[in-house]
Amino acid sequence: MLTRRQSRLLEMLLNNVQGVTGAKLAEYLEVSSRTVRNEVSEINRIWESGSVIKSSRQRGYFIETADMASVKDYFLSEGHGRTEIAVSDRGWVILGMVLKTGQADIFDIGDKLALSEPAVYKEISRFQKKLMAEYQSGLLKMSGEKLWINEDEAKLRQTLFRIIKNETQNRVHNYSWFLRTFLYDDFDKEEYGWMEKLVKEYFDSRLIQISDDGLYMAVSAVYITIVRNYQNHSAPETEKVELAGEELTGFFEYLKAQGIKLENGDIRILGGLLHGFKMISDISPEGRISGLSVQILEDFCHDVMEKYHFDLWQSKEFYDNILIHIEYMMRRQETGYEVKNPILNDVKKQYPYAYEISMLMASIIYRYRNCYIQDDEISFIAIFVEHFLENVNQKLKAVIISSTRFSVNSIVSSWLRTNFQNQIEVEALLPKHNLEKYLEEHQVDLIISIMDTYVHPSVATFRMDGIPNQYTLTAVNALIHKIRMNYRFREMIKVYFNKESIRIYREKTEFEQVILDLSEALKQEDCIFDVREFAEDVLQREVNYPTYIGDWFMLPHPLVTFAKKTAIGAAVLKQPLRMQEKEIQLIFLLAMERKQNEQLGVLFELFRHIAGERQAVRRLAAVETAEEFADVLIQISGSLELYKG
Repeated sequence: MLTRRQSRLLEMLLNNVQGVTGAKLAEYLEVSSRTVRNEVSEINRIWESGSVIKSSRQRGYFIETADMASVKDYFLSEGHGRTEIAVSDRGWVILGMVLKTGQADIFDIGDKLALSEPAVYKEISRFQKKLMAEYQSGLLKMSGEKLWINEDEAKLRQTLFRIIKNETQNRVHNYSWFLRTFLYDDFDKEEYGWMEKLVKEYFDSRLIQISDDGLYMAVSAVYITIVRNYQNHSAPETEKVELAGEELTGFFEYLKAQGIKLENGDIRILGGLLHGFKMISDISPEGRISGLSVQILEDFCHDVMEKYHFDLWQSKEFYDNILIHIEYMMRRQETGYEVKNPILNDVKKQYPYAYEISMLMASIIYRYRNCYIQDDEISFIAIFVEHFLENVNQKLKAVIISSTRFSVNSIVSSWLRTNFQNQIEVEALLPKHNLEKYLEEHQVDLIISIMDTYVHPSVATFRMDGIPNQYTLTAVNALIHKIRMNYRFREMIKVYFNKESIRIYREKTEFEQVILDLSEALKQEDCIFDVREFAEDVLQREVNYPTYIGDWFMLPHPLVTFAKKTAIGAAVLKQPLRMQEKEIQLIFLLAMERKQNEQLGVLFELFRHIAGERQAVRRLAAVETAEEFADVLIQISGSLELYKG
């Protein structure tokens, strides 16, 4: 049997998985460091299979993660539990007593805690302050000698869910431990274990990925719901609840099938909580992503490109992962569910640049929702951004055409490293006469020319006159932006334009025939489902809503028919097609899949610029082959000032 002091020591270690120094333990227990060592030795002696509490200079005293579950089960099981309620648990025991019947008097509380009447009042006051400070909740009210619940059942359960989540986030591998304290006499270990097994089986059987925190929070929330119903505290009645996402709908149907009684009111409250949890199945996620989440991410990617010149779009994996995160972040915002990042301060300290970039998200969400997101949420975004910067972002490869003065070379090199360390990798410092040979053997995205008027005909070149200043910084940033946008357009053109779907018409051809030909080409590339259905939808749209852009360019696309995948067919008309006083020379037929596609907006921007540039239209109309068409389109995209806010 553990002493009260040993219980408190063990509790401290279990709740601080990184370890606790001997000095901090001594202060907490109000004893000497020697006594701490003696108590640790005694606990290790009680533990039958060897020393369970370890120590090191770096961590102090700690329990290995692998031992956490067994240690908690051993010391908290019958016969090894604490002989007294720990000081830190008193408030939760008080709350548990009040929850059972809706109220409790100070005398019963005193008996439970073995405290005098003044001490009970002191504990209640302390706990009320804690609830208000940490949870903005005044759920406990004192009236005379009675303590009672001051919230309706729906709000009460929401508060309980928040408490459970926050209080269990550091209780590794054994989330039920807090519930045992919290629910006290109403906690049934076997029943909780059965609930845990059911919930895990549901997610595993449906190949749904959910974090450990999410899984055990779901278990605890459902268990709390069951206990509240056992205690005759029913949720407010409501009509049948429409849940967002098939995972949640299936989850509650599964629980009901296992004999768990859940009313509509229970499901509404639980659904509001679980709606904000990440549950990722093998089923395509597009249907679960709101248009708002897509727009927020698009704005974020655009703003990052504009301000920091990073192309977040370049990584589909990054885009898809952060999109899912944003969706659940917005759900949490809708339901008022707050999430805490236990490494918030570490993120700010170790990834300050990524955190600064992520701050853009706050202003974007405020623009759409007129509210600010938590610092914790921003830190989670920063982790995604940091991963991108470290593992995905492709730095531009640069060379410097050196000056004859070493000091100037040194200043410029240092300036580039300081201001562009995440964007530019300086590969070489060369005299001008060695540049062409270097370019033959190496990829170069950017040339920095010092004290020289040299400009390379095919590689982006920045002429730096004198010592770099603020103007230089702005100008280099603008050039980086243009280079990255050019690369982005080049990749999009390669993805969406297939040479087999590009047609050169040298003879006069009817519009309907062009659409049929391009539709057939898209079908051959397995981009659309049915040629005739697709073509008829396109032609009908043109009757009612013509898609002319400028005087020489058309961008036809269906009104209602979706494609298997997004693709573009192109027609060059050597003999212009006269339609409504326009001389059409270029037709781009667009097939769009049902899911959101963030790149379409960028492509439309490209088309708009081409349509407005007579010289660009002439260059494309002059090509003789599909291969030449793609090359010229890439060249044109690189020469335009696009997407500049």
